[in-house]
Amino acid sequence: MTNGGLTSIERSHLPSFPGLLTQILLEDGVDVDALFEGLGFDRKDLSNEKFRLSADQHQRFITRALDLSGNLHLAMDVSKRAFSVGYSAFLMAIANAGRISRALHLITRYNRIYTRTLTVQFGHADQGVVLEVESHVTDEAVTYFAVSSLVFFIDFFFKDALGGKHLVQRAEMAMRKPDGFDQISGDLGFEMQFGCPRNRVFLDPDLIDAPLKYADPQTVRLITDVCEKQLQEGYAEEGAAGAVTSLVLDHLSSPPNLEQAAAMLGLSGRNLRRKLKQSGTTYQSILDSARQRLAIKLLLETDEPVASIAYELGFEHPSHFGRAFKKWTGQSPSAYRHR
Repeated sequence: MTNGGLTSIERSHLPSFPGLLTQILLEDGVDVDALFEGLGFDRKDLSNEKFRLSADQHQRFITRALDLSGNLHLAMDVSKRAFSVGYSAFLMAIANAGRISRALHLITRYNRIYTRTLTVQFGHADQGVVLEVESHVTDEAVTYFAVSSLVFFIDFFFKDALGGKHLVQRAEMAMRKPDGFDQISGDLGFEMQFGCPRNRVFLDPDLIDAPLKYADPQTVRLITDVCEKQLQEGYAEEGAAGAVTSLVLDHLSSPPNLEQAAAMLGLSGRNLRRKLKQSGTTYQSILDSARQRLAIKLLLETDEPVASIAYELGFEHPSHFGRAFKKWTGQSPSAYRHR
C-alpha cells in the first residue's frame, strides 16, 4: 500500500459491517430503496465519518437484509466475500498483522468499530484458545447471523495462509439450530453446536502463531492509529447512551421519562435527546431494549408469572407488556416462553 493510500485512510471513515453488507446485497441485485425503507438512515449515512449505528439499528438493518435476501444463512456468503467487495482499513490491518495471533488481537480490539452487534474477547478453556462472543441483539436470527459471520470470517480469512487448514476447531452457539443448517454444514470444516450456554469459538492452538503472507508494520501502525482514534470517538459517543442505559436498569420497575432522566444526569432534556441522537439511538429505544432483554431472560429462565414480569418491567398493566413484547418479538410472552 502506498503512502498516498494511507493518507486517504486517515481521512476516511472505516467501513461498518452494514456498509459491507450493503455492498454485497446491491451486487446481488437487492433494491437499495427497499433495503433502507423506514429504517431512519440510508446508504449515505453509512459513508458519513460521524455517523454510527446503534446495536438496535444494526439489528433492524440485518433483519431487513435477511428478509430481502431470503437467506437465513447469508452470513456464510458475506464472510467469504468480506475482503473482496471493497476496501476496508480494518481488514487491511488484519491482513498485514504478520501473524494470526496479532490479527486476532486486532479483531478483538477493533471489532466494535466494525459492528456494534458483538463484543469479542479472549477467554480461557482447557481445550486451547477460545474467543468469547457476546451478542448485543435479542432476535435469534440476527444473533445467528452476527455470531456466525464472525465464526465463518475467522475461518475463511486465515484458511489460505494456513494452506487450507481450519483455524476454527468448533463453535458453540447460544441459540437454537436454525432451519436449513444441515444443508450448509457440509461446507464447514468444523462443528457448530447449538443450544449452548454462551457463544464461544475454539481455535487450534497449534496454528495461532502461524505467519500471514503479508506483513507491513508501517501499514498496520498507521491503520491502527486510525482505529484507535475511531474507537475513542465511539466510546465518547456512547457516553450518554451508556449513562442512560445504567439509569434505566437501576429504575426499571418505575422508569423515569426522558426529562426526568436528563435531570438525573444533570442535562436538559434537549441536550440529552441530542446526545442520544448523535449516538444513533433514542431514550425509548434504550428503554425498550433493556425491557426486552430482561423480559426474555425472565420468561426463559424463571417461572415468574407474566403479569409479575410486566410490573417488574414498569408496565402499568400486563396487556401493555403483552403488546410491547409482541412488537419486539412477533410473539406473546406466553407463546415465547413455551415455544
